Amino acid sequence: MKDSSAEEMVSARDDRPKAGSPGLVPAAPWRIGRYELCFELASGGMASVHLARAQGNAGFEKLVALKRIHPHLACAPEYVDMFLDEARIASRITHSNVCSVFDFGEADGEYFIAMEYLVGEPLSRVHRRVLADVDQRDCPLLPMRMARIIAQACEGLHAAHELTDADGESLRVVHRDVSAENLFVTYDGVTQVVDFGIAHARQRVHSTEAGQVKGTFPYMAPEQMTSAVVDRRVDVWALGTVLWELLTLRKLFLRETDVNTMYAVLSGEIQPPSEFRNDVSAELDEIVLKALERSPDARWQSAREMGKALRRYLAKQDELIGPAEVADWMRELFPSGELRKRELMDIALSREGVELDAEVTAGAESGERVSRFPALAVGRIPAAPPLPASLLVMLIGVLTVLAVVTIDMLRQ
Repeated sequence: MKDSSAEEMVSARDDRPKAGSPGLVPAAPWRIGRYELCFELASGGMASVHLARAQGNAGFEKLVALKRIHPHLACAPEYVDMFLDEARIASRITHSNVCSVFDFGEADGEYFIAMEYLVGEPLSRVHRRVLADVDQRDCPLLPMRMARIIAQACEGLHAAHELTDADGESLRVVHRDVSAENLFVTYDGVTQVVDFGIAHARQRVHSTEAGQVKGTFPYMAPEQMTSAVVDRRVDVWALGTVLWELLTLRKLFLRETDVNTMYAVLSGEIQPPSEFRNDVSAELDEIVLKALERSPDARWQSAREMGKALRRYLAKQDELIGPAEVADWMRELFPSGELRKRELMDIALSREGVELDAEVTAGAESGERVSRFPALAVGRIPAAPPLPASLLVMLIGVLTVLAVVTIDMLRQ
């Protein structure tokens, strides 16, 4: 889900469009059930996320991140099922490294998920900030910091993978979309796994049809691309890909086209991270490369197993890198980031906040723009997310890649 840009927002006080103007769509209701929407934080193809205030008896108030499905998708049963499946799965996971879901359902004609509002930054933004700063890129502590972040993600995913029903039977949860976009680092130095939107589980209402492929190509395991049966080890592969990219500060499988990306995932050479960064140890190389074994049986068999290997590596280092040290580093990367987000929370909790300007900047360090409601937005209906690829299209793509791989092998 991408951050909303300033260009997409229209000021409620100064630039409110005139009634009857073409292409006007209400930005959002003031309230969904007991939740008062305060600011829009992000918007993607399927849903938008808002900072909202939950209200209860005796003056109870709590800030949450409220995810609401786009109105034009709320009448499509397949998207509603996917949306509510995400909530059902995530709400059953109780772990410090998974973003908590407090509530979900339908109110006032709106489908919503109420989640913990995380004060931090997506790992993808952390990655970009490191790339932009030569001192951060060259820092010898970078491999240890990234190893600590991923070790925590391993624990969050393991909690999801181990989820059971009331009878103790495994729900066989698989995230299927692990990437730096879906890992969040808080200013307390804690990694949180977010967005179980396409997660697989035994009790999902919406099921993936045969031949459909779900995930993000550069982070998909080979067995995902060939529509084989997937299990928790596809998330281990994705974690290995993310860690490889965090260590080398370059892309592992991403190519100019999806077909070339698939080819790279299925048969491209995977060099150890130390080939691109001298301060990556042989032990860390081994951990990453084991996660990236193309045979699932040769990989780490669980996210916890990979996380333990990372923690053993960290325990041998001269420098201590734990959540407190990651927190200090986050404040170094984003000097005003936490302060700006806390200010945003104060405004949302303030009764007088309704009278403030429509647009509020959450801070140049985070690059986040938020919009105060109510407002009318011009052309704000997002395009419906593309439906999953059909069996025929994916089969042609996979067979093409496999044919090229076979030819290459024969030539050798």
